This record gives sequence, C-alpha cells and structure tokens, in this order.
Amino acid sequence: MQCDIHSIYQQYSTHLLAFIRQQIKDESTADDVLQEVFLKAMESCLRDKEIRNLKSWLFYVARNTIVDYFRRQNKAIQEEDYINQNHLNSPAFQQILSEDIADMIDLLPEEYGTPLKLSDIDGIPQKEIAEKLEISLPGAKSRVQRARKKLKDLFFECCDMEFDAQGNIVSCEIKSHCTPLLEKRANRKN
Repeated sequence: MQCDIHSIYQQYSTHLLAFIRQQIKDESTADDVLQEVFLKAMESCLRDKEIRNLKSWLFYVARNTIVDYFRRQNKAIQEEDYINQNHLNSPAFQQILSEDIADMIDLLPEEYGTPLKLSDIDGIPQKEIAEKLEISLPGAKSRVQRARKKLKDLFFECCDMEFDAQGNIVSCEIKSHCTPLLEKRANRKN
C-alpha cells in the first residue's frame, strides 16, 4: 500500500464521509468514524499490508467501522440488517462502484441519474435534493428509489458477476454489449 496518508485522505475522505453520514447522522460522530478509518489505513500502511484496490478497501473498512460503532452504542441493529439495507456493502461491489458507478449513473435518464448522484455520491439529504430540483420531497425520494432499482437492473444487464457461497459479489466484468460503459472506462484510462 502506498503510504502517503495525506494524499489518500485528500483523494477519498469526501466520498467516505458522505457514505458514513448516510448511516450516522451526527456529524461529529461521522467525523470520528472517518478518522478511525484513516487510523486503520495508517496501521495497515505501517504493517506494509498489500491492498490491491485502495478505494474498495477503504469503503470496506468504513462499513465495518460503522457496524462496530453501532455495536458499541448498543443500538438495535444487526450486521445483516445493516448490510441488507445498503447497496454499497461488499468490497468487490465497492470496487465496481469506485470504477464505474458515475458512468453507469450517467447512462440512466437524467430525471433519475441526477437525484441518485446527489443522494448516494454527494451525500446530499433528500430534502435538499427536492429543493434543488424543485420537486416535492416524496417525488425526490421516489426518484432516488427508482434510480437505485434502475441502476441495479443496469448492473445485472451490463455486468457478468461472480458470487461467493454467501452471495457476495467477488468479481464483475463489463459485458461486450454495454459499449457506452466500455467506452467511458477506456476514456477514463487514457
């Protein structure tokens, strides 16, 4: 793992914090969880642990740190419930998301893609999304939910996914017929 924690923090902290704040509404606590994630990153760096996809690994650590936080707080939440209520849960899915999610959201109709990006990528509360898009709050919530469903359908349409025995995604390859996504990926690499 590259051990420049400052650069890693600058590159990933905004998205990690948005992800954490979706689960932990208290800003101070969310900031503490983010710092804990980066402490774990520093520990891994000091142990010279090999990490293939840093962003995926950081989101995996964030998810586990959030679960640990709820356990410490004796909140009535089971890990499985937490995992099932979040579409950003497995490390492999995080890797897919980190590489292709923005491109896949761009393939959705704008009326769904924009609210989803604002909600799940930028971490903006749905009330603010409704105001920004000049739609009702129920309308914003509905669009985000529909967009998540459409995005899930798009993943299954465009990705050959491999699952482990527990049903977790372990790999994903873009299918050849999803040329817009393949083109965006190729342009990103150039």
